[in-house]
Parts: sequence; structure tokens; C-alpha cells
Amino acid sequence: MKTAGLNNLKLLGALVLTLILASCGGHQDSKQYNVHPEEKESLENPFIHSVYFWFKESTTQEEIDAFYADTEKLRQIESVRGLFYGKPASTDRPIVEKSYDLAVIVHFKDLAGHDAYQQDQIHLDLLSTHSDIWEKVMVTDVDPH
Repeated sequence: MKTAGLNNLKLLGALVLTLILASCGGHQDSKQYNVHPEEKESLENPFIHSVYFWFKESTTQEEIDAFYADTEKLRQIESVRGLFYGKPASTDRPIVEKSYDLAVIVHFKDLAGHDAYQQDQIHLDLLSTHSDIWEKVMVTDVDPH
């Protein structure tokens, strides 16, 4: 009986350790950042470009899916150091803005990187291809330098 209890305890310990390691795993090597290891310090004070989109009611799921796919292409722009996008989180606080349909957050090393991004053909193609599905767009830029 003691052996069975000890084996169950070992199994439980192994399961807990596996869950802890799995939950810690992906953050450092996440594909969110387009930075070589020696350039990680450029993320300490990034220039942050945030764009919030409200889609027209007539926007189809296919149009939204295409927009997401083209948003992912922004990662190919050389000056993009980090790219994050998604729907509003399910936080439940009255002060949190959750009326938008999609947020796109882009990190750059500096203002020059942001300016290069604005003129990059991938970004310009996204704007020209999908601007007809937006009812409203709000942009904020943060320069911590």
C-alpha cells in the first residue's frame, strides 16, 4: 500500500513539474520578436506603434481572416522588432476599452524604424487592400526615448 501511494505521489510530482516547465517554455523564444539575441537590448525601450480597428458591420469572416493573414506579413518588415495582434482581452473592468475588433501593436528600435515601416510596401499593401473593411481606426505611438 505504501508503494502505491509513493508511486502516485511521484506521478503527481512529475505532472506538476511538466506543467510548470510547459507554461514557462515559449516566452523567451516566442516568434513575437524579430530580434537576434545580441539585439535583445533594443527591446528594453522600444518605440511602440498601436493601431486599433473597428470593422464595418458588413465585414465578412473571410475578409477578417485575410486581414489577419496580411497583418502577419508585417513581421517581414526589417524594422519590425515585435508584432502582437488580437481581439480585446476578456478583462472585466469598466475602464478598459474593449469596443475595437482588432489591435495591432508593433515594436521598433526607434522612430526611424517606425518611419521606415510606414513607407514599406508590405505595410502600404495592407492599407490599400483592407482599408474598406474599417469603420474606425485609432493610432497611438509611444516613444520612451
